[in-house]
Amino acid sequence: MKEIRQELRKNDFEEDKVRQAHKLSGHEAMADIISLIKNADSQQNPLLTAEERVNRTLTEIMAAHSFNEEQKEWLAYIKEHLIVNLAIEKENFDVMPVLERHGGLARAKKIFGPDLDTIIAEINYKLVA
Repeated sequence: MKEIRQELRKNDFEEDKVRQAHKLSGHEAMADIISLIKNADSQQNPLLTAEERVNRTLTEIMAAHSFNEEQKEWLAYIKEHLIVNLAIEKENFDVMPVLERHGGLARAKKIFGPDLDTIIAEINYKLVA
């Protein structure tokens, strides 16, 4: 990511201007930057919207684990957050409304137990893989 930022700056793509353009263009139909970069690198990688990338990631996560119903509900809340942000950190649970209103980090820790950190890391890894 550091190299990408440097390359963007070198070509007059200042981060604040990229963020402003992203904000103005809307999030629903826009392919995320990860897909664009991967597609530029290899024409075999399809361009995915943020929602498509998140859906694919969570489908893979759910297939790899046995989640109970309460955990699946929380994964749906996490999905809402990811579609807009494309990453999740433990700090987000107490500041992002979609997560905070359902009990925040304390509730997520209770629901996922010691696996929470692993699930977060796996989600973030798969989103950029």
